[in-house]
Amino acid sequence: MAESNSDVDRLLQVEATQLTRQREVDRVLAQSVLDPFSILSLPHTCTATEIKLAYRNKSRLIHPDKTAHAQARDAFERLKRAETELMDDEKRKSILALMEEARRELAAQWTKERGEGFERGEEFERAVVEKYRAIVVDIEWRRRQRLKQEMAKEGVVAAREEEAAREKKRRKEEEREWEDGREQRVNSWRDFQAGKMKKKKSAADAGSLASTNDTPDVEETGAPATDSELEDSEEEDSEEEEDEPALRYKRLGGSVPGLFEKDTASTLQACSRFLVLGTHWGNVVVIDIEGNLIKQWRAHSATVNSVSVDLDNEYVASGGDDGRVVVHGLYNDDITIVDYSRPVKAVAIDPQFARRRRFVCGGTAGQVIMYEKKWYGKGDTILFTSAGPILSIQWVDSLVAWACDEGVQVYDVARAMRITQVARPEGSPRADLFTCRLQWRDARTLDVGWADFVQVVVLREGAPDALGPLLYAEISVLFRTDFVVCGLAVHRSQFLVLTYGDHSTLDQGRAESQGRDRNAQPPELRVISRNIEEMSSDALPLDGYSLLQPNDYMLAYAPGAGDADAWFILSPKQLVAVRPRGLTDHVQWLTERGNYHQALADIEDAYAERGPWAMYRDQVREPEYGAIGQHYAQVLMDRGNLAEAAQVCLRVLPRDGGAQSVAAWEAWIFAFAEANALQLIAPSIPLGLSSTVYEMVLAFLLTSDIAQFKALVFAWPAPLFNALSVALAVEDQVEKSGDPGALRETLAFLYDRLNQPAKSLRYHLELYAAGVLDRIRRENLFDAVRDKAELLMRYDDHVLGEASLRERCAGAGVLLLTDNTDAIPCASVVKQLVASPEHLHVYLHALLARDAHLGAPFADLQVELYAEYDSDRLLDFLRISTYYSFDRALEICEERGLVPEMVFVLGRMGDNHRALMLIIERLRDVPRAIEFAREQNDPELWSDLMVYSRDKPEFIVGLLELGGTLTRPTKLLRSMPGGLSVPGIRRALTRVLHDYHLQVELCTDCKHVLDADCELLSDGLRTVQHQGLALDAEQTCLVCQASLAGDVLAFWCGHVFHDHCVLHPDVLRKTMLRGASDLALGKSGSRLLHGSIDQRRMLTQSKLDRTMLIRQYHPACPVCAEYDQKKMAQMHTGWSAGERKDNEPANEFLPPMQALLI
Repeated sequence: MAESNSDVDRLLQVEATQLTRQREVDRVLAQSVLDPFSILSLPHTCTATEIKLAYRNKSRLIHPDKTAHAQARDAFERLKRAETELMDDEKRKSILALMEEARRELAAQWTKERGEGFERGEEFERAVVEKYRAIVVDIEWRRRQRLKQEMAKEGVVAAREEEAAREKKRRKEEEREWEDGREQRVNSWRDFQAGKMKKKKSAADAGSLASTNDTPDVEETGAPATDSELEDSEEEDSEEEEDEPALRYKRLGGSVPGLFEKDTASTLQACSRFLVLGTHWGNVVVIDIEGNLIKQWRAHSATVNSVSVDLDNEYVASGGDDGRVVVHGLYNDDITIVDYSRPVKAVAIDPQFARRRRFVCGGTAGQVIMYEKKWYGKGDTILFTSAGPILSIQWVDSLVAWACDEGVQVYDVARAMRITQVARPEGSPRADLFTCRLQWRDARTLDVGWADFVQVVVLREGAPDALGPLLYAEISVLFRTDFVVCGLAVHRSQFLVLTYGDHSTLDQGRAESQGRDRNAQPPELRVISRNIEEMSSDALPLDGYSLLQPNDYMLAYAPGAGDADAWFILSPKQLVAVRPRGLTDHVQWLTERGNYHQALADIEDAYAERGPWAMYRDQVREPEYGAIGQHYAQVLMDRGNLAEAAQVCLRVLPRDGGAQSVAAWEAWIFAFAEANALQLIAPSIPLGLSSTVYEMVLAFLLTSDIAQFKALVFAWPAPLFNALSVALAVEDQVEKSGDPGALRETLAFLYDRLNQPAKSLRYHLELYAAGVLDRIRRENLFDAVRDKAELLMRYDDHVLGEASLRERCAGAGVLLLTDNTDAIPCASVVKQLVASPEHLHVYLHALLARDAHLGAPFADLQVELYAEYDSDRLLDFLRISTYYSFDRALEICEERGLVPEMVFVLGRMGDNHRALMLIIERLRDVPRAIEFAREQNDPELWSDLMVYSRDKPEFIVGLLELGGTLTRPTKLLRSMPGGLSVPGIRRALTRVLHDYHLQVELCTDCKHVLDADCELLSDGLRTVQHQGLALDAEQTCLVCQASLAGDVLAFWCGHVFHDHCVLHPDVLRKTMLRGASDLALGKSGSRLLHGSIDQRRMLTQSKLDRTMLIRQYHPACPVCAEYDQKKMAQMHTGWSAGERKDNEPANEFLPPMQALLI
């Protein structure tokens, strides 16, 4: 148990060590190559010993031999380079000097922004490192620019020398290629002399016809060509346009070469999973699609002429010259052997052989026989008898097709009837000379290739019967060729035709004189469109082709073999796989010819599942695509086509964030920086690169493309670059730039990101950004705009445009200043707006409307501003304000000749005479003079006015009309000099008299109205006072606070007392009537409330008599008397509001009057 635990601990320790190593590799790769201290995790004050020790420890961790990390070698090289730089005294001093310079610049910058006492902690050190990287990048950038300028100066000489060197190199390469290609040219000329068509491409050129046998056995004839003849041939070939091959060829390896060393193939059947070969030695061989042996057995003693596989790929049927048909199970020991004693040339197994156990065969006997094994036995059925041999049979579903001398027959097994016969083309050679090639495309379409004819037979549905619709045949395609058809298939609605020979071969066949031609041409695989146009043709120099005949070749179709459909071409000594050229082949062919643009476009279409290469999209991986694109981009850059190179980079560079992606992007960014074309690639730079890269890009765009610079600053996240450094650089460029608005907007964004609203709001206000004032209120940023009053006023000007003073005072900026005077002091705002008097006037006017006391310290300034910008409102201001200096206001009004305002100020100063003289002499406004005198209510002022007016007719008339009730018209008329003519005096006197009579009438009528009202009110009061008072049992005396029992005394004011509490004892004794008291009480001592009428009358009379006696002494209500005394005292000393309320009587509307005895 202890050993198992120790093993577990040891494994865990190993895993932890590996994890530590991988993390260290990732850390080293994440550091910038410009900062060796960070790579070695050392402080800037480290010694040489510490550098060596750190390098030794970290190299043990990340050495490629000790960790499985894929990028361990890159990290180790970066670590070694950092150690080398730091151990070099000169480089180390240079790095430390730059670091110190970065520290000084950053300290000055932070001092400016944060004050002298900022903390130099970890944040400062990190900022120093970033500043150092920016300085290094800037130095490197300047060095490259200087180098570029120097190279430009030397460009002419360098270009000539380089051109001469290139020309010399080109000539050497041409000479070497000429010598290396001599043998190829000689072979090409010999092939041409031997009769090869010049427009045919060999399979070696069309695809990769590769095999374990590198040199095919090709018989060469003819004499070697001279060099001049070869040059002429090459010139003719170069004039022809080179077309991309449509197919890809490959000789099967594996077990096939060894098989063909001992035997030769005679027939072939292809399936999606394997191939079945028949040999001349009677063997049946099953191989996979790569040529590896799966199974082999000897089925016949002679040549195997035909093989067939069922639909489930479980049984293989073969027929040979020994007359036997053998059905062999691939996954069991089930073997069926039928001997027909005559050579069997064709066999077709039932697609569902496992269930129905039958097959169809035919041969030299001319009979088509269907063998069927049933539950009651087995037997043969002759389906057809021909005059010649049966050489080809194909079976699909319930349809069997075979070829004989009469033509192609189609038989329906389900109905046990022959459907149709397609006659052999007229004039075609004998059937056994050129084997008919049959291929079921589907259950209703049969492709037929016979000699030089190609037919497509389509089975149509006719009238139905009990088993379904009857079928009939229709030839949909028929065309004749100039060659012999050795195999036929269909690919993408095009015919793939394996051909042999030409007219001479056909002519020999028709003459029935065909023999073994020892100088035969190689077979060709042609692609023919549905429009019967030859699209391509590839010559196949198979082994021993010069000795082979058309019947020696076969073309078999394997649907879905591997990653796509495939066809297999069989000759006695060779088996070639033919596949459609995939995306990899297509791209390779294009790149070899420099057509990178089309290669990238086709790859992208395939990735998007568009175009003909979509099915092969998995063949080209992302790294291969990226490598092709980067090579193309480099070619474009070398040509000077930088824009297109940038577009290619944006398409192909990876964006997965891995180390390779980062390295590729950084390399190309520096490449475009050297070419002074960073603006082409900058907008699409991905995230995750070094911050130095982003800062370099922004520095470049700041001086070249401001719009793109702004877009990137807004788009890139905050951690990608040092926002403060960028903001400082932008501030230096604002005034120099041709687009300061964009830079201000950028600065506003950057300072918002840095959480410095005091700076960001400045630029927002300069840009008149919508919603900025709402943001100030919402985020309580009033302190940030304390020194930006002028910008707030300009913001209102921009928003309101041409507006009245009232509208401007209601502007959002002005309201923000006036509503927040605690955060934005008025004195500070006034100080800022002194240089802009019009804005200051608007602000002070709005401040006055909000609270007149807030603008008190600036009243004199406000008087001057009103006089300058809004003199119509000056008089109103002078009326409502009490804080301005009268002398200063008078001086300002005198400077500007504002007479009404001068009059008002003089009136406030008490100089009424001077004010009146201004009205009279400067304004000559009689109504105003009279109104001024009325307001001052000064008799001397009226006297002055009358003295001044006695010799002035207009003033005389004015005084009579307007001041008749305030002046004495008789005095004015007596003071007039004799002989003075006063126009309008009659009208004035008439008006004076009319006003006098009107006043008399009004006074008389008012007196009548007052008398009537007094009489009415007196009657009402009298009526109220003569009413009785109702007393309840709980009511108390206002003096003794005892219950009102016995004789009480009530006053007209409503106060009720005991009579002995109010009356003097002497008065009480003199006014007491004993008889009335005894009469009022009954025998039981209670009052007579329900006595007889006479008794009540006597009681009432006694009360009235006593009341008359008491009135003689004029008693007074104690409460009302006290109230009157306090009221008199208040006239001299005054009461407070509380005292006045406490001392008011209960019914003050009832004055104290004589008492009433109740």
